[in-house]
Amino acid sequence: MQRSDKTRRFLSRVLRDYYSKVDLDLPYRFTMREFAFVYFDSEGMHRPVAFQSKKEAREFLKEKTPLHSYYSTAYYSNPQAPMAEKDWLGADLVFDLDADHIPGSEELNYFEQLDKVKEKCKLLINDFLIEDFGIEESDMELFFSGNRGYHVHVRKSEVLDLSKQARREIVDYITGVGLDLGVILPFETIKIGQYKDIDNVKKVTRLPDENEGGWRKKTRKLTFELLRRWDKMEKEEVIEEMEEKHGIGIKTATGLYKDLFVEGKWKKIIEDGVLDVFSEERRMVNANTFEKIIEGILKEENVQEIGSKIIGSTDEPVTGDTKRLIRLPSSIHGSSFLVVQEIDLDSLEMFEPLSDAVPSFLTDKEYDVEFEKIPELESVSVKNEEFEIQEKVTIPEFAVPFFVLKLGAKLL
Repeated sequence: MQRSDKTRRFLSRVLRDYYSKVDLDLPYRFTMREFAFVYFDSEGMHRPVAFQSKKEAREFLKEKTPLHSYYSTAYYSNPQAPMAEKDWLGADLVFDLDADHIPGSEELNYFEQLDKVKEKCKLLINDFLIEDFGIEESDMELFFSGNRGYHVHVRKSEVLDLSKQARREIVDYITGVGLDLGVILPFETIKIGQYKDIDNVKKVTRLPDENEGGWRKKTRKLTFELLRRWDKMEKEEVIEEMEEKHGIGIKTATGLYKDLFVEGKWKKIIEDGVLDVFSEERRMVNANTFEKIIEGILKEENVQEIGSKIIGSTDEPVTGDTKRLIRLPSSIHGSSFLVVQEIDLDSLEMFEPLSDAVPSFLTDKEYDVEFEKIPELESVSVKNEEFEIQEKVTIPEFAVPFFVLKLGAKLL
């Protein structure tokens, strides 16, 4: 979008004022990092840059007032040298969750995107990093990206020298690449009869035990969640979902629905974890049929929200890259003019970007803005103050960058 001279002057002044006041939050071992910057009136990225002191870095930002600021996830002996001469020493493990990678995000407004990404971030931290990988909260740092996502940094010493391949395997695990039901679902051998002295037995698939971990635990949990959700839905809706998402024919789906929800056998699956609960007279319905339900679970949206849509949204190249650039903490994000803000892990639920990441020096001084195309929003809240969306609106200075950059307003 072409900005007016008045808008450009306003944004340039905000950058100047911000970097003249900010107490820069430099990353761990910053003297071993490469830095890179994008400026308001120049093309391309200025790199490599290195700093020997916090004072030097602060003076640089104060003088240059960059529009976008980055630093390397990698550590180098000589960070200011060309890449071939830097001497790589290790890298943080970084997960970059962004609304761009959420399927259907283009149908969501900015606030809905933020809510979706926050849910993915909580799942990534709790279900994978803490529960599956055993990473302590003290070895993680969490940042709001400044725009539409979150960055999770892992600095546990064991991850620093991981190769690209090892990092790729972490991505594959979280995305559920190569999940095999034969490995995930255990089975037991049960006696179903006897002929003379020979037992007639069969193998019966079960859900993983409650004390299992990893994808087995997730499969058990997601199966229970699906059954509870279906129990509250109308029959036609459940059968349609079985057909569309799990590839089960209508006759089989109808029989499956009767066994599970008319006769209530879904409760036995939850109570005992057994799948061999189906009626003998409905030959098309059995434990193997139910495995199709689980196959669907591991492909459909509810697992994707835990796996691929997180790490799809974690931008696989970022996590797998040992020399990646990431947003500089406490810098301004040039696409929103919100701050790249560190967040305590236990504060993520309460974090609100449009309240907590707005530059604090911006005032209540009023400005007039105008929309050529009015956004499909009735109102917007910035710093806990509600503003009605109209063709022309008067707003305080602290709301102007968001209205201009994210909602398409023009400063009058």
